[in-house]
Amino acid sequence: MNLDEYVRSLRGEPMGHHHGGPGRYEHKFKAFPISFLPKEKHSLESGGKILLPPSALNALSRLNIQYPMLFEISNPISGKRSHCGVLEFIAEEGICYLPLWMMQNLQLKEGEFIDIKNATLPKGTFVKIQPRTSNFIEISNPKAVLENSLRKFATLTKDDEIMIDYNNTKYYLKVVELKPANAISIIEADVSVDFAPPMDSKEATSPPTSSPGRHVSGPSKGLTFGPASTSAKPIPGSKKKKDESDSDSDSDDEPKFKAFAGTGARLDGKVGTPLGTSPKNLNTNNNNSNNNNNSTKSEDLKYKSFSGKGYSLKD
Repeated sequence: MNLDEYVRSLRGEPMGHHHGGPGRYEHKFKAFPISFLPKEKHSLESGGKILLPPSALNALSRLNIQYPMLFEISNPISGKRSHCGVLEFIAEEGICYLPLWMMQNLQLKEGEFIDIKNATLPKGTFVKIQPRTSNFIEISNPKAVLENSLRKFATLTKDDEIMIDYNNTKYYLKVVELKPANAISIIEADVSVDFAPPMDSKEATSPPTSSPGRHVSGPSKGLTFGPASTSAKPIPGSKKKKDESDSDSDSDDEPKFKAFAGTGARLDGKVGTPLGTSPKNLNTNNNNSNNNNNSTKSEDLKYKSFSGKGYSLKD
């Protein structure tokens, strides 16, 4: 124990923790991956938060560090830097547990020291992601999957390659562009998400060209998901002009449909008026025939008044 650690122990400060100034927290921890924890914690591998010991919480509380607590983490040997949030303070003293992808970005090995200090980051407004493989954009809704996965993250740092887990498959995504800074906070932030062509695609190594199922209009536009329309499709129910002329010529040869072309029936048993004919002409014809019949019958049967047989009440 050196003199500084002895003085801090007399003040009741946790061993190994020191302040880099007013409201500043800095400390060195031994880094280990999440896989060293019990199996129920392994799901933290697909997030962007770390686990610190309880003494770190005590030191941060005395410094009045406000939530959400954000940190800058760095490898003192390689100089690699990134940012993260903290999930719990349950690690053993002097140990920090990180997701494996985070250790790989920092080029950290198990048990090596990592520098951690608190940070203040602006809220993000834009992030551009580049998948490592094309498998990710073949998901039915990649943006929805990414949005749901980023809820396990507190920060994003440019040039980091993060890992998310979806349907028991690991997807690695590189952070290509951020706004308004190269490191942002995504907690309670309205962030627009865009995609760059996957690293294993032709678009990533050649000038942008359109391809079926995925349209690339340029590096700044990223990917537009959904099938690209290559030819105009006919509207259902419509036909070309050539077909219309053919159908018209064919229709002349076919018998045309006539509405109400049948014969009607009357309730009195007489022959009804044929449908589709003029009842006026029919009535005139019927009247003429009736007149001829009536004229012949009228000669035989004429009405004579008082020509019947009479009866007397006396009989």
